Amino acid sequence: MSQRLTGFDVVKAVAIIFVIIGHTWRGLNTAGMIPDAALFARIDAAIYLFHMPVFFFLSGLFFSARRPWPDFLQNRAILLLWPMLLWGWIDAGLKSAAGIPIKGHVYSAAEVVLSVLPPVGIFWFLYTLFILHVIAWALARLPRPAQLLVMAALAVAARAGWINVSPFDSLWNTVIYLPPFFAGIAFAMLAGHGALLRKGLILPGILAFGAAQALVAAGATAGGPWLGTLATALATAGFVMVWANLPLFANLTAWLARLGQYTMPIYLTHVIFSAATRVVLRALGVSDLAPHMLLGTVAGLLGPLVLIWLAKRAGLSVWVGFEAPRRA
Repeated sequence: MSQRLTGFDVVKAVAIIFVIIGHTWRGLNTAGMIPDAALFARIDAAIYLFHMPVFFFLSGLFFSARRPWPDFLQNRAILLLWPMLLWGWIDAGLKSAAGIPIKGHVYSAAEVVLSVLPPVGIFWFLYTLFILHVIAWALARLPRPAQLLVMAALAVAARAGWINVSPFDSLWNTVIYLPPFFAGIAFAMLAGHGALLRKGLILPGILAFGAAQALVAAGATAGGPWLGTLATALATAGFVMVWANLPLFANLTAWLARLGQYTMPIYLTHVIFSAATRVVLRALGVSDLAPHMLLGTVAGLLGPLVLIWLAKRAGLSVWVGFEAPRRA
């Protein structure tokens, strides 16, 4: 594996672990198991500051608009919309069967069927990414300076609150995550991926990430969109700079790089295992947060890896949305 892919795959691996931690933490709060609202808010804000922006930035960094429109649309529908539909139905169906509420109540069979229009829970990520990819493909038809100018203008408009998608509230995440996605595209156009792979970026990355978390802890990001934008940018850039370059043990690097290649199936399925762990632990009378967080996170990571292995053995990885189909 090349150094470029290894570094960014490590970033993705560490980011998906934080995604699992964040969703496990929020799941416990939704279940009423975190009595300290201030504690929940502090940890939630610290994690959500960067973990999803990192994925949108990386998606932009490696975005390619070379395919012709019909091929591009088909490819993105297979990669993003099909897994969204399939696992959205599976997730909602399992939660309904287990009596786990979604949006305040347990879904009926009819609600499960309609739950993907638009999808509930974590699956917003896939249709948001689909929309952003379609927009980016169209903008890539522009001359390079015009493309950069339009992306910058849209990013500023998104952060300034000038883009209003109401009453289509399911599109708000598209507005929220447009800036980091376009930032990734712009960085790739202006500097290239390799500019992020330098050991000298580790210390600046640590400082940037620390400054971002300090802004959040001080409550500065609540004063308006621009400090929040600054904190998100610093945290995202810092996280990527550190984990893409941090020297680790060879075996750990190899394992994280491998894990980073499976972030899509892990994202699609981790909530099933973390939620099931929470249900089992509560049934056993366990109410302490520590075992719930530890076991819920471990289950949310290892459970999907078992599914990935089973899907490969059965030859179903493409059909269940875990892998992209090979081009003829």
